[in-house]
This record gives sequence, C-alpha cells and structure tokens, in this order.
Amino acid sequence: MSISIRPQMTPIGPVHVRMTGVVRGDQKGPGIGIVNAPTAAEATAELHRVARVSGADKVVSVAADYRRAALAGGTTATQWRIEVQAWGTAMAPAKPEASDAPQADAEQESRKQDSEKARDADAARKAQDGAAKADAATMRGDSPEPDKAAAPVAPPDPVEAAPAPAAEAPSAPEPAPATPAPIATSER
Repeated sequence: MSISIRPQMTPIGPVHVRMTGVVRGDQKGPGIGIVNAPTAAEATAELHRVARVSGADKVVSVAADYRRAALAGGTTATQWRIEVQAWGTAMAPAKPEASDAPQADAEQESRKQDSEKARDADAARKAQDGAAKADAATMRGDSPEPDKAAAPVAPPDPVEAAPAPAAEAPSAPEPAPATPAPIATSER
C-alpha cells in the first residue's frame, strides 16, 4: 500500500459569476419564470465551470447571493427581477520550483534511458528469435529462399532513399502579345 502526497494548490485568482432572470407572479408570490430564473445552485455550478475553463482544478471559499426585487406591480400580476451571484477563488496544482526541476529532469532522463534499454533488449530478442528460426529452417531445408533467411534486411537509409532534387525546369515561353480583335462595323 502506497500513500500518495497531494501536491499543494496555488490560487489562480478570483472567479465571479452573475446570473439574472425575470419572474412573473401573483399576490401569492413568484410564479412562472419568463426566462429560466437562476438559482444559487446553478450559479455555483457555473462558477466551477468558469474556473475549469480558466485552468483551475477546484474553487475554494465559494459564496453565493440571491436577491429578488419587484420590477412592476399590477392588479393581477407582479414581475420580479432575480439576481444570483457566486464567487470564489480558483485553485490549481502548484508548479515545481526551480530546486525541484533538476531532480525532475534527472528522473525523466533515467526513465528515458530505461525505456531505451528495454526497447533495445526487445529488438535483440526478436533478432535472436529470427536468426534461430532462420537457422532451423535452413537446417530442415524448408526455406525456399535461403539468402533471405540467412541475412536480415537492414532498413534503407533515409538519406539514400530520398529522391534526388529535380533540375530546374525551363520556364514556359512567354505568350506573344495579343493583337486586338477586329471590330465589326455595319454600314447603313
């Protein structure tokens, strides 16, 4: 069982969301929303979405404010303006400091060397397996083409495989200056 240490979080900056809507109601209170009336939960969810877009992993010190103000009142209905605000501090993982960078580079370099060693060992194992199969096939006489089985084919050198640059093609002759077309005239 291993215990992982969470990296410290660094504040990115403040995040603020403001949502508004209008609700129509009667004497009993707010009723149907003309436009979807925002709630504090929606504003908080939107706050987290905005923070993620900014590159944050989480938001701390989250707070929300819900306000309702009457806009217009009549004999049968009243309209309220709903305003919801949410704010907090966006947090992201701490970046490694300069003193940690050489250690991280050394670890990355050692991982790279290990992967190269493993790749080389796999290639050597495949080459030995191929050579052993070729020898066995040659001994049995199964190989229809003994020269292919005996000598492995090396990949072509990219410099040799590249096409030779084409010589500069002669340019097309310039067209002769156009002569004006004859103008048709009618005599009356």
